[in-house]
Amino acid sequence: MQLMLTDSGSLVLSRQIGPSAQSVLGRVTTDSGNAVVVSLASVTFRDGRDMSYTGEHLSVARPLIASMEERRFSRARTLLFGGATIVALAAARQAFQGTGASSPGSGLPSGGSGK
Repeated sequence: MQLMLTDSGSLVLSRQIGPSAQSVLGRVTTDSGNAVVVSLASVTFRDGRDMSYTGEHLSVARPLIASMEERRFSRARTLLFGGATIVALAAARQAFQGTGASSPGSGLPSGGSGK
């Protein structure tokens, strides 16, 4: 779940997640009428930086949330990416696959005793 913070939300939560936070991303662990508790995955700041977290819990009061957006994988995009990956791997294999035959005249000289 991605929580977009209000300006006051950014200010109030600055001690916990740093100044100028724009949004928090994570898994909702508790959703009461007054607050949402999130197991943090990352925080995005207004200057575009991201900071990763490893599941720390953050309680965000409802008035501090501008909007909430559920983030899900797009089945169509995932299938498209998988198909493109398969095609790319097949093309790379074809491009780098040798025929296995050696060219004439290569290798060790035939016959003779080496003297």
